[in-house]
Amino acid sequence: MAYTLQLLLVLCGVVGLSCAYYGPDLPPGPYCGTRDQCCSDRQDQCSRPILDTLCYCDSFCNRTRGHDDCCPDYEEVCLGLSPPTKLTEPCRHAGKLYLPGSSREDGCNTCECVLEDGITRWSCSQEACIIDGEVISRVNQDPRLGWRAYNYTQFYGKKLTDGLIYKLGTLKLSRETSRLGPINYDKEIPYPREFDARTRWPNYISPVVDQGWCGSDWAVSLSTIVSDRFAIQSNGAEKVILSPQTLLSCNVKGQQGCKGGHIDNAWIYAKNRGLVDESCFPYKAQLTRCPFKPRGNLIDTGCKPVVPQRTDRYKVGPPGRLTKEKDIMYDIMQSGPVQAVMTVYQDFFHYRDGIYRRSRYGNHEFKGYHSVRVVGWGEENGDKYWIVSNSWGPEWGENGYFRIARGNNESGIENFVVTVLSDVTEAYLRK
Repeated sequence: MAYTLQLLLVLCGVVGLSCAYYGPDLPPGPYCGTRDQCCSDRQDQCSRPILDTLCYCDSFCNRTRGHDDCCPDYEEVCLGLSPPTKLTEPCRHAGKLYLPGSSREDGCNTCECVLEDGITRWSCSQEACIIDGEVISRVNQDPRLGWRAYNYTQFYGKKLTDGLIYKLGTLKLSRETSRLGPINYDKEIPYPREFDARTRWPNYISPVVDQGWCGSDWAVSLSTIVSDRFAIQSNGAEKVILSPQTLLSCNVKGQQGCKGGHIDNAWIYAKNRGLVDESCFPYKAQLTRCPFKPRGNLIDTGCKPVVPQRTDRYKVGPPGRLTKEKDIMYDIMQSGPVQAVMTVYQDFFHYRDGIYRRSRYGNHEFKGYHSVRVVGWGEENGDKYWIVSNSWGPEWGENGYFRIARGNNESGIENFVVTVLSDVTEAYLRK
């Protein structure tokens, strides 16, 4: 009891209130009662029992003189001041006390301690967060899914709606682009059960990129695929890491920078204007000024070519669309990784390992489109999958990669797959 009184007396002083009641444990008054019971000096009869101690109704108890043992109604009765403000219990969380008006963070939401009708309570925003402990628990307890979930600290405190913008970035395909006619190889050949471009062309496949908090997947996936194909098609002579910043900063017409981009615009830019290498224009994960003229070669741009014969920027041919599983496999096996656009829901952010299939857990109201690099395929216990490079850094998933169910258009990953040939210097073109 005494501890409760002392604590609330301190709280009264902190917020500058005159407290008539120090908490719910305090018996109702009156204490000083009438002015006849007020004293000008300290006298025993001017004390009153309160909880398990005493309070006073004399001028020496006045807190303006450095004392804090006045009875709750001393200022109203003895000094004739306005009725004091009632102080209720503070808000509590994780063993801490919070005064009205103070706030705390709860994941991606902000909670404020509010006082309404003399009662304090927490008022919290209700945003869906990227990370959801219930999603992690349910996915990991569901053996039918075939993949495991994880709590990634890089996503903590981030809203799901922001994650769908700044960790993805592909804008919805235009009607014309979505109707692009497919390439049909129709090659009736024995396809290997497993194929991985990283082992087929060791040292030719560019590393996983971390796009950061920037919706640039459309630029990152394109630049990595073109890099891979320059190395493969030139037998390693034009092994180069191309810069996604070229697209982010220079391909701005009709694009939204870190808030997203259209992949058809990006491929047209790569075809007509070309990219430069990463060392010449490092990736910044933010929209910056383009330092290049719209047209010009590598020398004009101030970049050093990988081979002496190259003067032009790194360009590509017209992009093509693949729609059949075997056509996608054939193209990867012959020319290297391809780009795919998939639909992402909340649970995908939690992927740790295994063969991903969208679960029924988590928020299904929000979704986004994500451009990724498909590098191969395989099977595990009869389950077919694609091997895909993400752009969230090597700490996410299976060293930056994920596997996703193959052959049934899981999360739309087989809806729109893009292939392209790199404009390799003719002297180094693979025969």
